[in-house]
Amino acid sequence: MGFFNRNNHPKHHNSADSNQETWALTVSGIVQGVGFRWSVQVLADKMQLTGSVHNNLDQTVTIVLQTDLNHVNQFCQELPHSISQFAKITKIKKEKLTNTGKIHGFHVLY
Repeated sequence: MGFFNRNNHPKHHNSADSNQETWALTVSGIVQGVGFRWSVQVLADKMQLTGSVHNNLDQTVTIVLQTDLNHVNQFCQELPHSISQFAKITKIKKEKLTNTGKIHGFHVLY
């Protein structure tokens, strides 16, 4: 079974698993009904990040990323340039989460 676990991790995360943190990004603006979650998934896959994205009732979107702060900051810098032309980000709030389990892959939640 170790074979599968060892080969499913993105390359830049293998040696840094002990430094993995879980971050929640709450994104405000025009981010629902405009292909935003799909854009987030494409960027996360491109950056080989694990986590999830889902819509909130207050018209914001929450992105959960399991990586170090440097990659979270890079993701936040890239995101406005990677979203659908109909989406518009006005604010990204970062929050470090604790007591989370290991996340495998990136998922759009409904």
